[in-house]
Amino acid sequence: MSLFVSCGEVSGDLYAGDLIREVQAQDPSLRGRIWGMLGPVGMGALSGSPQPQPQDEDGPLPLWSYEELKLMGITEVLSAVPRLLRLRNAIARAIQSRRPRAVVLVDSPDFHLNLARKLRRDGFRGKLVCLVTPTVWAWRSGRTKILREAFDLCLPLFSFEHEFLIKRGVRSRWVAHPLVESMKDCRAPEVLTSREDAGRLIALMPGSRSYDIRYHLKALIETAELLRTEGFSPIFSVASGLSPDLKDRLRRALVGFETWEGTARELMAAASAAVVVSGTVSVEALLLRRFAVVVYNGEGLSWLLARLLVRIPYISIPNYLTDTPLYPELLRSRMTPALILAELHRYLDDPALKRSLDERMKDACSAMGAGSAAAFWAKSVLE
Repeated sequence: MSLFVSCGEVSGDLYAGDLIREVQAQDPSLRGRIWGMLGPVGMGALSGSPQPQPQDEDGPLPLWSYEELKLMGITEVLSAVPRLLRLRNAIARAIQSRRPRAVVLVDSPDFHLNLARKLRRDGFRGKLVCLVTPTVWAWRSGRTKILREAFDLCLPLFSFEHEFLIKRGVRSRWVAHPLVESMKDCRAPEVLTSREDAGRLIALMPGSRSYDIRYHLKALIETAELLRTEGFSPIFSVASGLSPDLKDRLRRALVGFETWEGTARELMAAASAAVVVSGTVSVEALLLRRFAVVVYNGEGLSWLLARLLVRIPYISIPNYLTDTPLYPELLRSRMTPALILAELHRYLDDPALKRSLDERMKDACSAMGAGSAAAFWAKSVLE
C-alpha cells in the first residue's frame, strides 16, 4: 500500500514535508511508497535520492510538481482552468488505479476540494484527509458540506476552526498549529544580531508567490527607501520556496537593497518589526512575538469578489486570537509607504503600547496549542 500527499503552494509544501517525515517514522513500511504532488520540501522528505521515484507493487508511482498550482487571483485561475482540469483528471485516474492507503490533500482548496468530489463521484472509497482546511468560517461556507460529505477526516490549523467544523458535523481533530513545534527553537542568527545597526533592522516580506510579489513589491521598495531616510536598516526576505526564475527576478528588482535568503523566521527574529504580505508569515511573526504591519493589495476582480463574499473584519489570523486586533492591516489604497511607516513608528516609539502589545502577543500564542502537530497528523492519517 502507498500514501498519496498533494500540496499546491509553499506553506502547504512545508506541512506536507512535516507529515511525510512523521509518517515514515511511525510506519517505516511506507518509505519509498509516498507519492503525489509536492514542492521541494515534500520531495526532500521522501526517502532516497534528491529526486526519489516511489514505487508500489505495480511499479513506479507518479510525482507532480506543486508549481502546477502556484496560481492566485480569479483571472489567473480562470485562464488556467483547462490545464487544471487535465491535471485533476490525471491525478484522479492515478489514485483510482493505485488505491493508496490514504489520500491527504493539503490546503489549496479550490483544486483539492474539486479533486475530492471527483474521487467520490467516481467511486473512490479510500480514506480522504483534508490537511489545512479552507477558511469556511470566513467565506464560502458552502464548502463545509464538501468537508462533511467527502472527507473522512479534517485536520485544521487553529482551535477556532476545529470548533467551527465540529459544530457543523465535520469529522475534525486538532492539537496544535505545526509552527508551534517547528519554531520553538528559532533563534536570530548571530550574523544579524551582532551588527551595529541590529536595533534598527526592519524585515520586509514580499511573499512567496509570484502573485504576492507582483502586487506588493513596489510599495515595499518605496517603504524601504523611506525607512532608510529615517535611519532604519530595511532587509528584504527572498523566500526559499520561490522558483529559480522568480528568485532571480526578485534579486534584480532589489539591487541596491539588502536581502536575506535564509528563512523568513530568522530574519523576523532579528528584526525590531516587520512588514508582511498577509499569509502564514503573520503567524510566524506572532510566534516570534514580533510586531508586524500586514499589507495586502489584491487583483481588482479578485478583490471585488472577495469583499462581496468575505464577512470578516480582518484578513490576518493573529487578529482573531485575541479580543482586539494585534496587527494593523493596510489594504489596497491604504497600502502606502507613508501609512506603513506611521504604523511602525506608532509601535516602536511608544513604550507603553509596545509593552501592551507584547503581552497580548504572548497571550495569543497560548491559543496556538502545544505539542507536535505533525506527529498528531501522521497518527491520525495512519489510523
